[in-house]
Amino acid sequence: MAIESAIVFSGIAPHPPIMVREVGREASEEVRASIDAMAELTRRIIACGAETMLLISPHAPLEARAFVAYDTPKLRGSFANFRAPDTRLEFPLDDVLLETIVRTTAAQGYEVIGLGDTPLDHGTFVPLYFLNQFGWQGRIVALGYSYLGNEDHLKFGASLKTAADSVGRPLALVASGDLSHRLKPDAPAGYNPAAWRFDEAVVTAIDENAPR
Repeated sequence: MAIESAIVFSGIAPHPPIMVREVGREASEEVRASIDAMAELTRRIIACGAETMLLISPHAPLEARAFVAYDTPKLRGSFANFRAPDTRLEFPLDDVLLETIVRTTAAQGYEVIGLGDTPLDHGTFVPLYFLNQFGWQGRIVALGYSYLGNEDHLKFGASLKTAADSVGRPLALVASGDLSHRLKPDAPAGYNPAAWRFDEAVVTAIDENAPR
Protein backbone atom coordinates (compact mmCIF):
# COMPACT_ATOMS: atom_id res chain seq x y z
CA MET A 1 0.00 0.00 0.00
CA ALA A 2 1.39 3.42 -0.94
CA ILE A 3 2.26 5.79 1.89
CA GLU A 4 0.41 9.10 1.54
CA SER A 5 3.14 11.16 3.19
CA ALA A 6 6.46 10.80 4.97
CA ILE A 7 5.05 13.08 7.68
CA VAL A 8 3.80 10.57 10.24
CA PHE A 9 3.17 13.03 13.08
CA SER A 10 2.47 16.72 13.55
CA GLY A 11 2.11 18.66 16.77
CA ILE A 12 2.72 21.86 18.70
CA ALA A 13 5.14 22.07 21.62
CA PRO A 14 5.43 24.72 24.34
CA HIS A 15 8.80 26.31 24.96
CA PRO A 16 8.99 28.27 28.25
CA PRO A 17 12.44 27.63 29.74
CA ILE A 18 10.85 27.48 33.21
CA MET A 19 9.70 23.96 32.24
CA VAL A 20 13.32 22.80 32.44
CA ARG A 21 14.15 21.80 36.00
CA GLU A 22 17.68 23.21 35.83
CA VAL A 23 16.22 26.59 34.84
CA GLY A 24 12.92 26.82 36.68
CA ARG A 25 13.93 24.80 39.74
CA GLU A 26 10.94 24.63 42.14
CA ALA A 27 8.89 26.86 39.83
CA SER A 28 8.98 24.18 37.11
CA GLU A 29 6.32 22.32 39.10
CA GLU A 30 3.92 25.15 38.29
CA VAL A 31 3.97 23.97 34.66
CA ARG A 32 3.85 20.25 35.42
CA ALA A 33 0.91 19.83 33.02
CA SER A 34 3.06 21.09 30.14
CA ILE A 35 5.94 18.80 31.11
CA ASP A 36 3.56 15.83 31.23
CA ALA A 37 2.17 16.88 27.85
CA MET A 38 5.69 16.80 26.39
CA ALA A 39 6.09 13.26 27.72
CA GLU A 40 2.88 12.27 25.93
CA LEU A 41 3.89 14.08 22.73
CA THR A 42 7.22 12.23 22.78
CA ARG A 43 5.46 8.92 23.35
CA ARG A 44 3.27 9.50 20.30
CA ILE A 45 6.23 10.50 18.13
CA ILE A 46 8.11 7.34 19.11
CA ALA A 47 4.99 5.25 18.44
CA CYS A 48 4.70 6.76 14.95
CA GLY A 49 8.25 5.65 14.12
CA ALA A 50 9.57 9.09 13.20
CA GLU A 51 13.26 8.98 12.34
CA THR A 52 13.67 12.73 11.77
CA MET A 53 12.25 15.77 13.56
CA LEU A 54 11.44 18.92 11.55
CA LEU A 55 11.00 21.65 14.16
CA ILE A 56 10.03 25.25 13.45
CA SER A 57 10.65 27.94 16.07
CA PRO A 58 9.43 31.54 16.29
CA HIS A 59 12.57 32.53 18.21
CA ALA A 60 15.21 31.62 15.62
CA PRO A 61 17.01 34.65 14.13
CA LEU A 62 14.67 36.37 11.68
CA GLU A 63 15.37 37.41 8.12
CA ALA A 64 13.05 39.80 6.31
CA ARG A 65 12.59 37.83 3.09
CA ALA A 66 14.16 34.45 3.77
CA PHE A 67 13.72 31.48 6.06
CA VAL A 68 16.57 30.25 8.26
CA ALA A 69 18.02 26.87 9.21
CA TYR A 70 20.53 25.64 11.76
CA ASP A 71 22.93 23.90 9.41
CA THR A 72 26.00 22.60 11.28
CA PRO A 73 26.48 18.79 11.52
CA LYS A 74 25.73 18.98 15.25
CA LEU A 75 23.03 21.36 16.46
CA ARG A 76 24.08 22.64 19.87
CA GLY A 77 22.00 24.25 22.58
CA SER A 78 22.38 25.30 26.19
CA PHE A 79 20.49 27.27 28.79
CA ALA A 80 23.39 29.61 29.51
CA ASN A 81 21.08 32.59 28.93
CA PHE A 82 18.76 31.22 31.60
CA ARG A 83 21.27 30.71 34.43
CA ALA A 84 21.91 27.04 33.63
CA PRO A 85 25.09 27.00 31.50
CA ASP A 86 25.88 23.38 32.34
CA THR A 87 22.62 22.17 30.81
CA ARG A 88 23.63 21.59 27.22
CA LEU A 89 22.88 19.04 24.51
CA GLU A 90 23.67 18.45 20.87
CA PHE A 91 21.62 16.80 18.16
CA PRO A 92 22.60 15.36 14.76
CA LEU A 93 21.48 17.27 11.68
CA ASP A 94 19.51 15.49 8.96
CA ASP A 95 21.64 17.05 6.23
CA VAL A 96 19.92 15.13 3.43
CA LEU A 97 16.51 16.50 4.37
CA LEU A 98 17.85 20.02 4.84
CA GLU A 99 19.57 19.98 1.45
CA THR A 100 16.35 18.71 -0.12
CA ILE A 101 14.35 21.47 1.61
CA VAL A 102 16.75 24.12 0.31
CA ARG A 103 16.40 22.85 -3.28
CA THR A 104 12.66 22.29 -3.14
CA THR A 105 11.81 25.66 -1.63
CA ALA A 106 14.21 27.45 -4.00
CA ALA A 107 12.21 26.04 -6.89
CA GLN A 108 9.23 27.91 -5.41
CA GLY A 109 11.21 31.13 -5.08
CA TYR A 110 12.10 30.91 -1.38
CA GLU A 111 15.56 31.18 0.15
CA VAL A 112 16.74 29.27 3.22
CA ILE A 113 19.73 30.90 4.91
CA GLY A 114 22.08 28.77 7.02
CA LEU A 115 22.81 30.09 10.52
CA GLY A 116 26.24 28.50 10.85
CA ASP A 117 27.42 27.74 14.37
CA THR A 118 24.61 29.71 16.04
CA PRO A 119 23.42 28.14 19.32
CA LEU A 120 19.84 26.88 19.24
CA ASP A 121 17.26 29.42 20.37
CA HIS A 122 15.09 28.46 23.32
CA GLY A 123 12.05 27.92 21.11
CA THR A 124 14.00 25.12 19.46
CA PHE A 125 16.01 23.87 22.42
CA VAL A 126 13.23 23.49 25.01
CA PRO A 127 11.17 21.01 22.93
CA LEU A 128 14.31 19.11 21.89
CA TYR A 129 15.44 18.95 25.52
CA PHE A 130 12.21 17.18 26.50
CA LEU A 131 12.12 14.95 23.43
CA ASN A 132 15.61 13.80 24.39
CA GLN A 133 14.72 13.44 28.07
CA PHE A 134 11.67 11.31 27.31
CA GLY A 135 13.48 8.98 24.95
CA TRP A 136 13.16 10.08 21.34
CA GLN A 137 16.38 9.68 19.33
CA GLY A 138 16.81 10.84 15.75
CA ARG A 139 18.07 13.49 13.38
CA ILE A 140 16.92 17.10 13.38
CA VAL A 141 16.13 19.86 10.94
CA ALA A 142 15.43 23.12 12.80
CA LEU A 143 14.00 26.08 10.90
CA GLY A 144 12.83 29.61 11.60
CA TYR A 145 10.33 31.65 9.66
CA SER A 146 10.50 35.13 8.13
CA TYR A 147 8.69 38.45 7.76
CA LEU A 148 7.01 37.25 4.57
CA GLY A 149 3.22 37.07 4.55
CA ASN A 150 0.89 34.26 5.56
CA GLU A 151 0.42 32.99 2.01
CA ASP A 152 4.18 32.68 1.55
CA HIS A 153 4.44 30.70 4.77
CA LEU A 154 1.67 28.36 3.64
CA LYS A 155 3.42 27.82 0.29
CA PHE A 156 6.72 27.28 2.08
CA GLY A 157 5.02 24.70 4.31
CA ALA A 158 3.70 22.86 1.25
CA SER A 159 7.25 22.76 -0.09
CA LEU A 160 8.44 21.25 3.20
CA LYS A 161 5.99 18.38 2.70
CA THR A 162 7.22 17.90 -0.86
CA ALA A 163 10.81 17.74 0.39
CA ALA A 164 9.93 15.31 3.19
CA ASP A 165 8.10 13.02 0.78
CA SER A 166 11.05 13.15 -1.60
CA VAL A 167 13.46 11.97 1.10
CA GLY A 168 10.93 9.40 2.30
CA ARG A 169 12.04 8.90 5.90
CA PRO A 170 9.26 8.93 8.53
CA LEU A 171 9.19 12.47 9.86
CA ALA A 172 7.61 14.31 12.79
CA LEU A 173 6.72 17.95 12.18
CA VAL A 174 6.61 20.03 15.36
CA ALA A 175 5.80 23.72 15.65
CA SER A 176 7.18 25.40 18.77
CA GLY A 177 4.90 28.08 20.20
CA ASP A 178 3.55 29.64 23.38
CA LEU A 179 0.53 31.56 22.08
CA SER A 180 0.00 35.09 23.48
CA HIS A 181 2.57 35.06 26.32
CA ARG A 182 0.31 37.62 28.09
CA LEU A 183 -2.09 35.70 30.30
CA LYS A 184 -0.66 36.60 33.72
CA PRO A 185 0.17 39.91 35.46
CA ASP A 186 3.84 38.89 35.73
CA ALA A 187 4.15 37.80 32.07
CA PRO A 188 7.43 39.04 30.50
CA ALA A 189 5.54 40.62 27.59
CA GLY A 190 3.04 42.23 29.97
CA TYR A 191 -0.50 41.30 30.91
CA ASN A 192 -3.41 41.80 28.52
CA PRO A 193 -6.89 40.91 29.79
CA ALA A 194 -7.98 40.03 26.24
CA ALA A 195 -5.02 37.71 25.56
CA TRP A 196 -7.13 34.61 26.22
CA ARG A 197 -9.25 35.51 23.18
CA PHE A 198 -6.18 35.27 20.94
CA ASP A 199 -5.17 31.93 22.46
CA GLU A 200 -8.71 30.59 22.09
CA ALA A 201 -8.84 31.68 18.44
CA VAL A 202 -5.58 29.86 17.68
CA VAL A 203 -6.73 26.66 19.38
CA THR A 204 -10.04 26.82 17.50
CA ALA A 205 -8.22 27.29 14.18
CA ILE A 206 -6.09 24.22 14.91
CA ASP A 207 -9.15 22.17 15.91
CA GLU A 208 -10.88 23.17 12.67
CA ASN A 209 -7.76 22.76 10.49
CA ALA A 210 -8.19 26.36 9.35
CA PRO A 211 -4.73 27.93 8.88
CA ARG A 212 -6.17 31.16 7.50
